[in-house]
Parts: sequence; structure tokens; C-alpha cells
Amino acid sequence: MGDVVEALFISSLNNERASCSVQDLRTGTDLMKYKGGGQMQPHSLQMLGANFVIAANSTKPLLHVWPLNGQEQMSTIRYVVPGKVNALAVTPDDAYLVAGIQETIYVWHLNSGRLLNTMSKHFQPITCIRFTDNGEHFATAGKDGAVLVWNLTRAVAPLGSGDSEENAPFYSFNDHGLAVTDVHIGLGGIRAFMYTVSLDRCCKVYDLSNGHMLLSVVFPVALHSVVVNKLETSVYVGTSEGQVLIFHMEKLPRMKEYHLEEEESQAFIGHTAGSPITSLALSVNADQLISGGDDKQVCVWDVGSRQLIKTISQLGAITNLHVRLISSAKFHPGPKESKFFADNLKRMISPADNDDDCIELLITEKYSKRRQLKKPNFDYSYDGMDSSAIPAADEEQMEDEAPADNDEQEAEEEDTDEDEEMPDDALIAELESLRAENARLKLEAKRLLDLKLDKIVTNPQSNKTSKKNKKKAWKK
Repeated sequence: MGDVVEALFISSLNNERASCSVQDLRTGTDLMKYKGGGQMQPHSLQMLGANFVIAANSTKPLLHVWPLNGQEQMSTIRYVVPGKVNALAVTPDDAYLVAGIQETIYVWHLNSGRLLNTMSKHFQPITCIRFTDNGEHFATAGKDGAVLVWNLTRAVAPLGSGDSEENAPFYSFNDHGLAVTDVHIGLGGIRAFMYTVSLDRCCKVYDLSNGHMLLSVVFPVALHSVVVNKLETSVYVGTSEGQVLIFHMEKLPRMKEYHLEEEESQAFIGHTAGSPITSLALSVNADQLISGGDDKQVCVWDVGSRQLIKTISQLGAITNLHVRLISSAKFHPGPKESKFFADNLKRMISPADNDDDCIELLITEKYSKRRQLKKPNFDYSYDGMDSSAIPAADEEQMEDEAPADNDEQEAEEEDTDEDEEMPDDALIAELESLRAENARLKLEAKRLLDLKLDKIVTNPQSNKTSKKNKKKAWKK
């Protein structure tokens, strides 16, 4: 096994040399170049498991898949989708793929290739998709300024049609006035903080546990990218003027909207002025910041001093930056890993195939530790001779009769030896007498209940008078 390295994945809009290149962040050594995928769409480069890379083509309705240790695409995989993908994301367990095509969200099951659902709640094309760290929810942002948070369970197993309330998003945030360009979700699942940036110069912080906006930081220029360290104490935003600005969460004043002046902001200056910073990433220990923009430069910064460490030149504008901890041996040529995903993606929603989605269990013996249930005894049950003999409202009377019935049962248990010696005719006669006595007691209970109800209905005034007399006597 090779040493574990911080692999930096870089994609640009120029694919003459490669669609995506991988470098060792510390040494700058080239680890791999992935070819034949055309120009990669921003917010579309993802890892499939630990041995594959997937990305969307920026000009064609195609998704490309490469083995981690191979330069060429997998020949057996051809993912043709209904349209050009604007953004995509894969669940942390690599089970589902979510893609944004124009303003519609598509959800696929990767193992079978089935299209599970389509959701159209945005009014303009989707720009970014992000999952929570546990994969239970995901957020989609669009050019309409909306940020929608979805429950993955409802998305993959919809309870109604596409426009029903069951398919509605978990949260809908419409606080931005212009297109949302990037989203970052911290740790904690649905209790995490979500950070969004937009061309309206605002970075907004939301609490996903209750759906409230906690903070809105207004910058002097438009924002294109955002990344936050693991402790969520420092927020880095890429601007349209070629700078990376930072603000510290623990140092902000206690107000919901804060205007950050240019003099207060701490800037990372090194990119070409006027070129937007479209991609940001942090090293594993958050001591280095990686930024890429339209000036075809990838800059690596020291976070503490904000000094430029090195620059990596590319042939086109940067579209994606990702840092992953990977063993260097995984990039060595060798046998290809077995894939866990389908060869193609369905373009229409189809029902599940029972042979693929069901598991048949053959039970050959009883479980020895299962819960043991007592066998029911029907000797003392009601024989059903008179259904009106059971009053529905006489629960108290039945509870009063229960001890008497228990005494009779105990007496019968004491005489079990004698019963065994008795002939069958005698047992039948005794059982009939017990049933008759039980029916008589139930009829008597019903009669007493009817008398009580008749008295209440016919003499309501006398009942009130007696209550008043009791109160007067108590006062005296």
C-alpha cells in the first residue's frame, strides 16, 4: 500500500490535455489525468465510492465515468440523460444520484439505473446541489434565488404525483434576490448550518434544525463560491473581483444583517483582478486554502498568513476543485475494480422489478427464542346465544363480576382430579349449567343498567334537587 496523500482534483473548460487532472497537494506531483470527457460542468465532479470518478459534460447530455487508476472512460458505461446537467451530487453511501437538468431535479438509483422521481419546484435552472453529511437531506440552489432543502426518503419513494404536497421540499428559502452560486452544508445532518452565496453580494447562514435564517453578511461585491472549515469558525467566499474574503463567525456582531466593509475584510489577493473565483476547497487540516477562477489559475494559500504558496496554471477556466485523502497506490495501473452501479440510466420513471428489488426468505424451522404465547382457552367464552345480552356501556359491572368468575375458575381448578374421573355426560351438563348462569348474570346486569338509565332520563329535575339539598346540608 502506498502513502496516503491529499489528492487535488482539478477540472477546467479546456480539455485538450485532460478533462480532469489529479495532483498531490503537498508535493505537486501529477497522480492521474482523466481524458475523453469533454468540458466538465461546474458543481458536477464527484467520487463514486473509493475507485471511480463521475462528472457531467458541459455541452452534451452525458455523464462520464472513469476508474480511479485509468485515464480512459469505462467502455461499458454510457450515461445518457434527458438534458444537459447543470449540477449533480451523489449520496455519501453512493446509492443515489441527484442531478439538476434545467429547473428539474432527477433522482436515480445507481445500482439498478432506475429513475425514481422528478421534481420541478425551481423556476430557473439549478446551479448547485449539496448533500448533508449523513445523506438524509440535500439542498438545491437555482438562478431564481431559491434554495430548497429536500428529504431524500420522500424524493426516492414519492407518495403522490409531482405537484402534490407529499413531494414538496422540506424547507424553501427565498431570501436571495439574484442567482445563488454556491452552497455549503456543515456537519450535523439536518441540525447543521447551511451557507449560501449569491450574486446579490450576500452570504446567508441558515439553521436546518428549525429552518430559520441566522445571519446575512453583505459584501461589497458579488459572490461566486463558499467553503467553511470543519469547526465552522471561518467562512471563505470567492468574489467576482478575483479576491477570496474571509469572515469569522465568532467575531461577528449580534445582529441578523451585517455589512462587511472592504476595510474590515481579510482578503487573499493573487488572482487576476476582475476574474471571478468560481471554486474553493480546504486541505484536510484546514491550514491551506485552494482557489480557482476564470483566470485559469489554481492558487494554494497559507490560511494563517494569507500568503500565496504556489500557483498551478491550467488551460481553461477552473470549474471544479476537490480535495480527497486517498492512498497513492490507488492511482497505479492495475486490475480494474468491480463496479457497483448500472451500465445505463433510465430516462423514464418505471416500476420496480420484483426479481431485482425483492428478497425471498425460506423459513425451515422455528426460532427458539421467539416470544411464547399462551394457548387461548375457549371454555369460558360467550357462546353467542344472545348478542343483546352483552351491554356495551356496562364496563364497571363486568369488572365487578370478574372476581366472582375468577373464584369459580379457581374452584374448578381445585376439582380437576374429580372432573377427570367424571363421565363425559356429566362434564357436558356442568358446562351447560355454567353457561346458563353466566348468561343469567349478564342479563341481570343489563336489567340493572336499564333501570338506572330510565331513572336518570325520567327524573332529571329530582336529581338536581337532591344535589342542591346535599349542598345546603353541607353548608349548614
